[in-house]
Amino acid sequence: MLPISAHGTTYPGRREVNQDDILQFYPHPDAFFLAVADGMGGTAGGQIASQSVLKRVEAYLDERFRYQTEPEEMKEIMTEIYQESQEAIRTVIEREPSLDGMGTTLTCVLGFKDRFVVGNMGDSRVYHLHSGVMRQVTTDHSYLEEFRKQANTDDLDPKFVRQYGHIINKTLDGGNDVPDFFPKEQPYYKLENGDGFLLCSDGLIVDKMDDQEKLFASYMVGTPDLRTAAESLVSLAYHSGSSDNISVVMAEAGSITRNLGQVRTYAFPPAQEEPA
Repeated sequence: MLPISAHGTTYPGRREVNQDDILQFYPHPDAFFLAVADGMGGTAGGQIASQSVLKRVEAYLDERFRYQTEPEEMKEIMTEIYQESQEAIRTVIEREPSLDGMGTTLTCVLGFKDRFVVGNMGDSRVYHLHSGVMRQVTTDHSYLEEFRKQANTDDLDPKFVRQYGHIINKTLDGGNDVPDFFPKEQPYYKLENGDGFLLCSDGLIVDKMDDQEKLFASYMVGTPDLRTAAESLVSLAYHSGSSDNISVVMAEAGSITRNLGQVRTYAFPPAQEEPA
């Protein structure tokens, strides 16, 4: 399998508590799992939801990959990941009923033997870099995305976007919402040398109607390493006015061809005011 390197950064931003959680896990020598979970439902509830889900998923994958596994089973494993996640939320709520109503997004990439699949529930995102071009793989489960599709336009009033951009239609809350898996028709994507991934919570997306692919690609290929890219993007989002927790996980398969010096890097954690 191609070597996989990854770096994740999560930052509370302008909020007192960070309800995001991230995971980079290698359950098998030929497997990797990347995830971002953005919790909601009150300060304590959101934090507990995201952490409980990723802890449960890590334990499940550790156990699952002890058995004979084939790439064709990855979507089945993804299905079980989301089932385990819903069960994790239900277990916490049964133990502490005051947390009823908490939930979390979960966007993730599961790779095995140079193939990968993507899962998503909520409005966190997965982007895939291939041949130097970044594209968004997931589709937000959000009121804004649903409205945009029904109206068949990207030309939305910024006030409307600000008012409704935080509303999501699907969440891990102990219920029965169904995730999306990608690719939709084939069993998996092929992983190639130089491919990259960027997973993020919506705190990284300051303008939810703006095309982010070129910006994210420029940092992945224009910085010397994933840590610099991830931390610079988090700080850039903060300086651009993000009011939410900000999380990003970046990864590369093999070695990405880089073109250094093409982007401005930012110190992390970000200063209170944007540097001149």
